[in-house]
Amino acid sequence: MTRRWLPFSEARRGVVSGILGLLAASVWRPGFAAGADQRLGRAEALRLLRKVRRWGCQYQNLDIGELAATPLDLIVVEHSLDDYAGRFMSPDEIAALKRKPDGSRRLVFAYLSVGEADVKRWFWPQAWRRRPPEWLGPENRNWPGAFPVQFWNPEWQELVFGLLDQLLAAGYDGALLDRVDSYVEWSPANPNAGEEMASLVAAIAERARARHPGFMLLPQNAEDLLKNARYRGAIDALNKESLLTGLQGRDRLNAESDIRWSLDRLALAERAGIKIFVTEYLENEALKEQVRTSIRELGYTPFFGVSALDRSPE
Repeated sequence: MTRRWLPFSEARRGVVSGILGLLAASVWRPGFAAGADQRLGRAEALRLLRKVRRWGCQYQNLDIGELAATPLDLIVVEHSLDDYAGRFMSPDEIAALKRKPDGSRRLVFAYLSVGEADVKRWFWPQAWRRRPPEWLGPENRNWPGAFPVQFWNPEWQELVFGLLDQLLAAGYDGALLDRVDSYVEWSPANPNAGEEMASLVAAIAERARARHPGFMLLPQNAEDLLKNARYRGAIDALNKESLLTGLQGRDRLNAESDIRWSLDRLALAERAGIKIFVTEYLENEALKEQVRTSIRELGYTPFFGVSALDRSPE
């Protein structure tokens, strides 16, 4: 599990730098219309997803012109550029990110947490700041202000669907669903938590595709949920964090048993035609290249990030 936002005092720093230059000629391409109408049909969206070889996530300190100039086939971003200013990605900015430097189409996904709430964020209602809902779990010790939620609660789901509607209206090609794995934390108290999460993801897929058939879902982790056929049918790809390294410390290989556990479950996704992405957090360059080769040999698509995801992807 990797939360994505630093505290406000750090997250705000440098967020809007370079935004005004997003329509520079180096980004814009003749014949490419701006706005949220660059939506893909289902078949074309899945074709482009299957072809992704280079991808990455950046949720803070975005320079849209710089990000658009990368050769990435898929970019995952945070819809809010500045919580304080109420500054969100515009349809034109998303459209600019959809075009690679060579003029070909890039996929642009937005981040959406479905199992944990950061109560410092723009979307958290003022009324809940004064009186937190009873369906919040204990605070995440690694990320102050972040709380797992009883995601089956109607109030939380209404909030998630509202955020989803904003992403659809803005023109994203899909969403990366974070904290799907939070169902594991609730399972001791709610034996049906896994089924509840599968139902939520299926409801997100149904709602999104009713409005935008090409909209794709890319959840993170929660490999064991791949045993659920309804869940497999709702998603288009899956990102596994720290598949080969990191469970026992930075720049350390995972135990073979842990790797095999994940691979056995990822095989269920592969057989269902679900594309597999892998994110590793490495500093050792030599190990990074070895891991990159291993991930590609497995048939998966790697990305190497930093925990805050506040720098431009490779």
